[in-house]
Amino acid sequence: MVWSSVDLNAQSPDTISHANYFFHDHKWEKAFDLYTKITSENPYNGIYWYRLGLIEKHRDNYKESIESLKRAIECGSNLAESNYTIGVNYAFLGDMDKALIHLKLAIGHGLNNRENRLLLDKELDPLRSLASFKKLVIPDTTGTIARLDQWNEDIQFLKSQVELTHYRLYDYYPESKWDTDFETLIDRVAQLKDYEVIVRLMKMMNEIGIGHSYIMPPFSGKNQFHQIPIELYEFSDGIFIKQTLPSYKSLLGKKITSINGIPIEKILEMASTVAIAENKIMKRRSSLFYATLPEILMAFGLATDHNKSVIGYLDQYGNETRMSVVHQAFSPDSFLTRKTNEGWVSMDESINPPLFLSRLDNKYWFTYLSDSQIVYCQINEIGNEKEKSFHEFGEDLLRFIDYNEVKALVLDLRFNLGGSGKLNKDFLRSIIKSDKINEPGKLFTIIGNMTFSAAMLLSTQLDQYTETTFIGEPSGGKPSHVGDDNEISLPHSGLKAYASKSFWQSPIPYDERNWIAPEIYIQPSSKEWKQGFDPCLEYVVKIITRGNSFRH
Repeated sequence: MVWSSVDLNAQSPDTISHANYFFHDHKWEKAFDLYTKITSENPYNGIYWYRLGLIEKHRDNYKESIESLKRAIECGSNLAESNYTIGVNYAFLGDMDKALIHLKLAIGHGLNNRENRLLLDKELDPLRSLASFKKLVIPDTTGTIARLDQWNEDIQFLKSQVELTHYRLYDYYPESKWDTDFETLIDRVAQLKDYEVIVRLMKMMNEIGIGHSYIMPPFSGKNQFHQIPIELYEFSDGIFIKQTLPSYKSLLGKKITSINGIPIEKILEMASTVAIAENKIMKRRSSLFYATLPEILMAFGLATDHNKSVIGYLDQYGNETRMSVVHQAFSPDSFLTRKTNEGWVSMDESINPPLFLSRLDNKYWFTYLSDSQIVYCQINEIGNEKEKSFHEFGEDLLRFIDYNEVKALVLDLRFNLGGSGKLNKDFLRSIIKSDKINEPGKLFTIIGNMTFSAAMLLSTQLDQYTETTFIGEPSGGKPSHVGDDNEISLPHSGLKAYASKSFWQSPIPYDERNWIAPEIYIQPSSKEWKQGFDPCLEYVVKIITRGNSFRH
């Protein structure tokens, strides 16, 4: 008999479970003994080394902690947190140069809650007097400095933070052009108004070409932008005013032709240079929104007034008409929300709203269409509800399908801008293991220009691992994309910038698609929307009730 060399005591399920329990319960001495044994038998699991490194730090064994955390990094585990803790350890040991090296590495690997930790973590106090450390944190703004100096400090801080935190920045924005563009802007600040500086910064972030890398138009403070109180939406028959304030209700549902006498397509062309630039689908959608921000229009010479704009539109007889509207303060809710803005009126509103517009407040829900024996499931956000987690929701959905007469499942992701992609796995597993529904012609996914970020990940996973058929419009995100945006707060202007830190690879190797294209392309018309008719769901109902087969 050949005996195994594995120490069962060190790697038994009980040992590992007890080690994990003691670690989470902060019983450092007991956890130390167990993880020391475990890592001696299994030196390839970085999680064990990472936890041992944290335990050593809590035991004030800083050198030993560093060595364990370096082993975790060697395994590729917890790179940001391991480097951060190594930096803290070196600070305690008085080696400030190495402490700063590892703090920068931690930030470069996407350290979570970066700004607050650098500002507030008492363990970093030994570094705070160093000039090189001060460059990592938001500059102190308690003193009074001139406008040009404020902008210079903000612009330099943005540049350094994006360079430090962005995923492979120079692959998307060549270093020489990046440096030159910032130098040019700094040289011209004196000749520019504040909103023009902001729009130029937005344009530079747009040129990175990544949807999670952008500057949010300012929504508070001295530089707050304004907004023309309309939402524009592109239907198959043109661009229409989908919602507005009650005082401009006569604009609702009208086809827009111009803003301030300038054709809407010219407005959109310029707005696209600062819009969210994931792909041309998302850029087009976000351009419709940025076209309603007067400061952006003024920066491009497309408007002259902060206070009002003139909207050109077609009346019920097809004649071009114009109306002057007063601007309001900009709020990001008007772009990020799925539902009607508070206090506005919308084309979405009706006494009996269609299914796809009926429960936009919910992150997820499903219902049964008894006539066609179809389950319609709308997922508006990848997140957990208080009453039921996304995982539990997926189990309930599968259970309902298993115990009822169901011919097809329709997943609706068309209004889903994302959430936490880590939650996709359990829901996806529920769909994959359903032999009843995971077949060609029985599983359909509706996507559109708002399908983005974590919803894009779910769509890509459905594309690869299930038999779904995509219906609707191309997705607003790419299957392989850079995401997980780091927030960067600029000290003087109050601007919020975001720099993407992580590459999310499609399950398909070398997936270079710019969007997921639906097998069945359906873009609703304004007339269908006003009538509460959903052509995507209607397509599925027809082929299921007619018994049509559908094969990929």
